[in-house]
Amino acid sequence: MPELPEVQSMIDTLIDDGCLNHKIIGVETIMPKLFKNSDFKEFENHIINEKIENISRIGKYLIFHISHKKVFVVHLRMEGKLFYDDADFPYNKRHTLVRIIFNNKKELRYNDTRRFGTFTIYNENDYINSKEISKLALDPLDENFNWKYLKNNISKSSRHIKTLLLDQTNVAGIGNIYADEILHASNINPLKQGNKITDKEFKTISDNATKILQLAVKNKGTTISTYFFKREKKGEFQNFLKVHTKKDKPCTKCKTTIEKIKVNGRGTYFCPKCQNE
Repeated sequence: MPELPEVQSMIDTLIDDGCLNHKIIGVETIMPKLFKNSDFKEFENHIINEKIENISRIGKYLIFHISHKKVFVVHLRMEGKLFYDDADFPYNKRHTLVRIIFNNKKELRYNDTRRFGTFTIYNENDYINSKEISKLALDPLDENFNWKYLKNNISKSSRHIKTLLLDQTNVAGIGNIYADEILHASNINPLKQGNKITDKEFKTISDNATKILQLAVKNKGTTISTYFFKREKKGEFQNFLKVHTKKDKPCTKCKTTIEKIKVNGRGTYFCPKCQNE
């Protein structure tokens, strides 16, 4: 968390709330270690007096395109959130790690209770080749993503399909929640090896990955514990979950009791009847 739908929902909210095209007049941080390919002063110099012209996404990374063909990239990791607030709106001074201050009496605030997030700076012509971005696969919402692409990336691996879907070099944007949902919708056991997946199953996984992530974006992501796409605004896709977090509850397809196991250290929910292969 956050996964692709949560990241996209934050981007949509920031843009809809008017975060673009305001001059940056200040930057403050209480945690300089967040800045990974520059020190804080270099980051400040990179964005001060510029404007955020657009926000895009690659996988789970937020790409802030600013004036003069500059970019800064944010990865939220486990608990990161971005809020566009009035400058006088109260905020948690312990967990608000970065404040980007605009000339319209607004601020872009980065909140992270776990403090694992990262900020990096680039130019428009080099961020795509950065070590973080260049290794990412296509995500299921990319127009070029399809079952053949997915098969090419994972069909030679003997690792479990659940683990392969979480590997961002195979397919980007999918985390624990959506991997469980995709595999349940596809009737595929999370322990099945990648090299045992058939073409028909690759097609099903690919189709369900796209459909489920689209629906999750439409519902502003999944709030199970701490995710908010906006101040005090939770996602709603948790209301559509079929298997994730449903241990000991009946499967929506066959009424068999949902089980929880560990797959490569990750809590994994599945139906032992529907997903028996």
